[in-house]
Amino acid sequence: MKYLSKDYDKTMAKVRMPFFWILSVVLLMGACRKFNPFDPIPVIEYKSHYFKRSQPLGLHMLHLEMTFRDGDGDIGLSEGDTLPPFDISSPFYHNLWIELFTIKNSLIVDTFNFNARIPNITPPGQVKSLEGEIQYEIPIDGLAEGDTIRVGIRLVDRALNVSARSFSPEIVVKRPQ
Repeated sequence: MKYLSKDYDKTMAKVRMPFFWILSVVLLMGACRKFNPFDPIPVIEYKSHYFKRSQPLGLHMLHLEMTFRDGDGDIGLSEGDTLPPFDISSPFYHNLWIELFTIKNSLIVDTFNFNARIPNITPPGQVKSLEGEIQYEIPIDGLAEGDTIRVGIRLVDRALNVSARSFSPEIVVKRPQ
């Protein structure tokens, strides 16, 4: 078996020292940058659903749960955001676009819109990235037990970036008692 000389150990120590300093500088530079893990275009995804009866009216409701994230945190509108492009005649008046599709024989028969305005939820401070959950209820009294539906959802930020549409799986309508 061959043993390495003491000269080899000294040479390797000289090589390791600059490598250690270069690695330290790179890590420190990376730590000083703003942390923004998300794209500024919002992302919304269907998470789950369940059926319920609203109180006190007793309406049948589809309760949707969705997750979202946005890199620059410009989600939501203030009550005063009513001038173009957020005026009532604009599609951007609503920033949560929800479409309910009724399905028969694997074909879309009807589409109903249940759009909403999410209030401004931009966090204070320098890091504006957002991620969270949205819960929304849709009245389904006009649908029969056993009907098949599917929900499409999109989220719009104040810069008018529109997320890709996310879909629920096919849902069979149930009427809770």
